[in-house]
Amino acid sequence: MKINNKNNEYEKDKKYSNDSTRKELLNDEKGNFSIILTSLILIGFLLLSIIILNVAINQERENGEIVSSNNFQYIVNDYIRNLPLIEHEALEDLSEEIIKDKRPSLDSKSDLKEIVDGKLSAKNKEYYENYGIQINSSLIAIENTSNPFSYKFKTHILSVKGDYSFEKIVSSDVDCIDLKDPVPILYLKDYHGLSYNESFYNYGNSLSEFLRSKGVENYSFYIDANSPLIIRKCPYDPYKHHGDDNGKIMKNCRDNGYYHESRDGACYLCRLEGKSGCEHYGFETFINPQKTNETGRVSACGSDHVIFSDDIYPGVEVIYNDEDRLKEILYLDPHGHKVKYGMSGF
Repeated sequence: MKINNKNNEYEKDKKYSNDSTRKELLNDEKGNFSIILTSLILIGFLLLSIIILNVAINQERENGEIVSSNNFQYIVNDYIRNLPLIEHEALEDLSEEIIKDKRPSLDSKSDLKEIVDGKLSAKNKEYYENYGIQINSSLIAIENTSNPFSYKFKTHILSVKGDYSFEKIVSSDVDCIDLKDPVPILYLKDYHGLSYNESFYNYGNSLSEFLRSKGVENYSFYIDANSPLIIRKCPYDPYKHHGDDNGKIMKNCRDNGYYHESRDGACYLCRLEGKSGCEHYGFETFINPQKTNETGRVSACGSDHVIFSDDIYPGVEVIYNDEDRLKEILYLDPHGHKVKYGMSGF
């Protein structure tokens, strides 16, 4: 009986021991599982943090690239906006040089290219020093347009900064408005008496002597005549309205020294070459004789492309204003300029 009791106690002790061991194992497994789970969570959080950080860094880098790209494009666009100003300035520089030296350009487009390219080179250096952008540019063409007061300048641009680049042929509309007309001074430089102020040429005896050398009838009628110095486009269009209001429109036109579109007149670039007419669609202005109290006179047609030409044809007296017995006149050919400017009834 004791043996059995001992066996029973032994079995109980063994069972207790096994239960304790099992509990310890279970506790160990739970502990390890917790550790593993916690470790996995930490690793996952760490990986997620790294991914989020990388995304943020990449996004910031992309945003930085966008900003850099926008800055690059802004600089290029600013450069392009300056082109018409540079080209108009070059046109003015050439005209001033021609008037100062009293020598026509042999090739105005070639001379303009040289001046423009020089200015572009200086501008390119400025942009490199200020923005670190490398720009190469050159004027490649100057084209006449349907507007005789405007030209189309075409410039090739190549700009580079880091990974960004831009290349394009840019067209700019460049006009000759408010520039000086060199034609009178180029034709009359060898004749005494020509002068000019801020707005007009005053011919003195120079034009009459020039016309006398050409065998023009009544050349003396152009003593002390005047004509515009500055290119200004006439606002009265169509031109037949110059005869409106009893000639007051024509008077206003002449007082302001306006220029008019003309297929026979020279364009501005050809005027810089000393031409009064050319193959391009150009413009003309009128030479105003001194006021007079005489009537019924005939002399050279007063359009500048006629007077400064090898074919000077006559014009009849047109009185467009009469004040205090002094008449303001033009000499216009009856079937040409009188009709064009609505002066047939004068």
